[in-house]
Amino acid sequence: MFIKSTSLIIPTKDRSDLLLRLFSSINHCISEFNEIIIVDSSMEKENKKIKNILKNYKNIKIINSQPSTSIQRNIGINRFNKSNKYLMFCDDDIIFDKKSIENMNEFINDNSDNIGFGFNLLENKSNNFLEKIKKSEIFSKNGLYHGSPGVVCANGWHTKIINLKENCNTMWLSTQACIYKTKYLDKMLFDETLGKYSYLEDLFFSYKLSKRGKLSSCYLSGYFHPNNIERSNFEFGVKEITNRYKFVKSNNLSLVKFYMTLLLKIFFNFSMIFLLKFKVIPKFLGNLMGLILCITK
Repeated sequence: MFIKSTSLIIPTKDRSDLLLRLFSSINHCISEFNEIIIVDSSMEKENKKIKNILKNYKNIKIINSQPSTSIQRNIGINRFNKSNKYLMFCDDDIIFDKKSIENMNEFINDNSDNIGFGFNLLENKSNNFLEKIKKSEIFSKNGLYHGSPGVVCANGWHTKIINLKENCNTMWLSTQACIYKTKYLDKMLFDETLGKYSYLEDLFFSYKLSKRGKLSSCYLSGYFHPNNIERSNFEFGVKEITNRYKFVKSNNLSLVKFYMTLLLKIFFNFSMIFLLKFKVIPKFLGNLMGLILCITK
């Protein structure tokens, strides 16, 4: 199985209970990984708890780090066993579906020319007004969004890879759960300048890798992310815009379409305030600040 020549990197912070839940979902496969690198930014008490819980696993290394998923993943990249064929990333708060690892093993064998492999996020379908608008024909024709999963549009926005019904090629992969062939990484690291949320770190990383070879996602390799947090604070509102702008600029995508989409996004959030959705106000103000910062750069 592929995991016998795989280094699994998991950034974590103060979530030993979620780590155990993740391990439980993988079950017997845990001991078959060549190595598991847990990069922990927990407080001392929680760090000791994690070390105590995992002390009987011979293939697990725990490395202390400052909090930042980009920094933590980079520590893993710098420290993994370079003789391994695969590097796997996953978040500490996901749950793998039954047979997900076994199905991925078959998928990798059937797609040996790929350089990256993604899992399938399983979640409740969102039927809100914004999702319907984004997938409309007028958005697709103008390069503002796309109806297919895993697409990076001309404006720099990317479509989700969720609830797949068939295997598909993609232009990016989520580091919530993905695998890369190590020989194609060529000293690539995650961008550490994207702020404490490291927002879009996986988009920056995987989109660059997609220029080197094919990325695909396996619909039979599902996972769940029950702890999904909707960020609505001012700071995230700023980074949500400035990080996207940086992605558009660094990949020579369309700034005109970026600003078109951004204005539509800001207008939509503004309309939510009139519908008494007051929790969006900090994020809305952050988006406005992000717009100003992009224009003045």
